[in-house]
Amino acid sequence: METSDGLFFDVKGLLHPPGRIVAYLRYYPNNRGTRLRDGVRYAKIYNLSGRRSLLKRKWPEYLYYDEVQGRELQGVPANNMRNLHSPAQKSRALLRTRQKDPLETNAIRLVQILSHESRLPSASFGISGSLLVGFHRPDSDIDVIVYGAEQSERVHSVLYSLLNNDQYFHRYTARNLKKLYVRRGLQQAIGFRDFAEQEQRKVFEGKFMGHDYFLRCVKRWGEITERYGEVRYKPMGRCMISGWVSDDAETLLTPCRYSLDRVRVLEGVRSRRPSEVVSFRGRFTEQASCGERIVARGRLESVQSDGSQHFRLVVGESTRDVLKRIE
Repeated sequence: METSDGLFFDVKGLLHPPGRIVAYLRYYPNNRGTRLRDGVRYAKIYNLSGRRSLLKRKWPEYLYYDEVQGRELQGVPANNMRNLHSPAQKSRALLRTRQKDPLETNAIRLVQILSHESRLPSASFGISGSLLVGFHRPDSDIDVIVYGAEQSERVHSVLYSLLNNDQYFHRYTARNLKKLYVRRGLQQAIGFRDFAEQEQRKVFEGKFMGHDYFLRCVKRWGEITERYGEVRYKPMGRCMISGWVSDDAETLLTPCRYSLDRVRVLEGVRSRRPSEVVSFRGRFTEQASCGERIVARGRLESVQSDGSQHFRLVVGESTRDVLKRIE
């Protein structure tokens, strides 16, 4: 989402309030920035708390209290929206044009290989990240979107095979993982050995033609059954739990979800036991499978709908949050 102030936001989640898009700041004009677009320099910001601090100081209109979520969020009001950049449209545009730089060429090559091997139409894919809005550099990542729950499973299977048999696809080395670990600022959340063990099982991230690639899978609009306001959420503090994954049907999707049983509260709010762990961060996909035991730390929420109530743990909004398998 590009705003009238020249800011660029990542759209988050599947549900948005009337007159506003839930989205988090990613690029902003800065004379010392390393990204150049239309003659203007931009800086990139990754840390969530840093994004909030910058908005509070310079653009507070993009912070608001969401009644349904029960907390402050970042979001773009309708009258501040300049352009919604579509990953699907970007992919189609790059497929049509002959004038592509090397990174754009490799991004489309990646999409074409996944489309061919999975037997899915190219419309099932999109190009996101810095490539989407023209902020990419020669060493930038290739960020690909896959649309549809069933489509994500087919692409997952194809990538597993490609990483084992194709000359262009490679799993991360220990050195690659160390850089990723530091870049994500996970030193307070998880030890590097545990992080590396988890990431090496994943296929939605790795190397393609020498570039880092990241795949994120989202539901198609027709697959989304919840509507904004039908369910209300209430933050209840932080806690750490352990439990066994009983349903991993949405482990490949962003947002991802893991249903749990045999839950134990290890730290924090002990009066309620969450029945599921969810995350709006793509790095928590492929994190655990049905039948595995996990430990998770995050924000406990009450989930209320039509007179029923359950509790969930949301991970990924603090550098201390964790979701990991344990033996």
